[in-house]
Order: sequence, then C-alpha cells, then structure tokens
Amino acid sequence: MQRQFEEVGVEIAGVGYGHFRGEAQWDEFGQVVVIEVETAECDGHHLELDIAQLVKERIALRQKYGTGFLEATDRDVCDHARKWFLFQGLSDALQDSFAEDVRDYLEDIRADASARRRRGAA
Repeated sequence: MQRQFEEVGVEIAGVGYGHFRGEAQWDEFGQVVVIEVETAECDGHHLELDIAQLVKERIALRQKYGTGFLEATDRDVCDHARKWFLFQGLSDALQDSFAEDVRDYLEDIRADASARRRRGAA
C-alpha cells in the first residue's frame, strides 16, 4: 500500500518538528517500510528512508564502531542516527494518520488469502 502525505510532523520528547511531505509504502503486515521525503524546493529530489537499507547500514556501523557505535561522532554515524530517528518518528505519525487505510488494506489481504485457500481446498 502506498499513500502520499503532507504536513506530517514528528514528535520527539513531546516537542513537534517539521512539516514533511512525501510518500510512504506499507508492507503486507501493515508496517511502514519506505518513506520518501520531498525536499522543500519540490525539485524532484527526495530522501528515501527504507527500513531494510537502514538496518543494513546500522549493522555495518555496529561492525565498524562496536556495540556503542551511536556514541561515535563520525559523520556516517550522525547521518545514520538522524535518518533512523526520522524514519521512526514519521513511521509512527503515518501509522496514526493512515490507521483506517492500513486496517482496510490488511482486511483485503486476509480476504484474498482466505479466498485462495478456499479455491485451493476445492
């Protein structure tokens, strides 16, 4: 499922940040997996926050810097932390904003799976 969004902010420690716009993609389990955030100039550039890629990046940083890698001040660690926390915040906000759409999407997936099982049993 994909949805476009506008004026979505994130809340960190009770403080709201940003008015983001872009597009989000959910997986078949109802979880946000990719968020594309548009730039303020709307010039076609965007920041892609893909959870699978972020996890790979996180693993590589942990291998490079050790278990306390988030304490490192190197640019790659700082950039990763920003993207990671932005993904988390936007994902939470988008889950709330599109809760009904996600619920309908999951119901459709379950209904399709149930219909396939019935056809397979016949």
